[in-house]
Amino acid sequence: MVMRISGFAGVVCAGLLSAACASVGDTAPVAASPAAETAPAYMLVLGQIHDRDAFMAGYASKLAPLYEKYGGTYLAVTGGPSVEILEGDYSAASVVIGKWKNMEAARAFWNSPEYAPLKAARIDNQWGDFDVILVQGLPEPD
Repeated sequence: MVMRISGFAGVVCAGLLSAACASVGDTAPVAASPAAETAPAYMLVLGQIHDRDAFMAGYASKLAPLYEKYGGTYLAVTGGPSVEILEGDYSAASVVIGKWKNMEAARAFWNSPEYAPLKAARIDNQWGDFDVILVQGLPEPD
């Protein structure tokens, strides 16, 4: 399996303890580590909600069953004073962290036909501005 890594140039690692660590440019292909199938994945959603009532009714209230169906669990759903910026200028008011069995399971949710209309509604109705990041975690101990 080959993953396409986008973003900053430098050293990109599939996991700190993984042999799949390579120096890459913006779009260099990087071979996934054998542990990729068993390592959990974390989806970070960082955003600023513009219309909380509409966002909750038309989007957020419908996500929990889809997370469950695709094997995701919520680790954090928070905002406001419970988000503390320790360094940098980031100003997201809302943070959601989801955990998935692996990257494939998280992508299955993200690309599912059930999620597509929710994602479209969130974007089309301009309920907020969001950054969504998918990160492969380290393999969990047995």
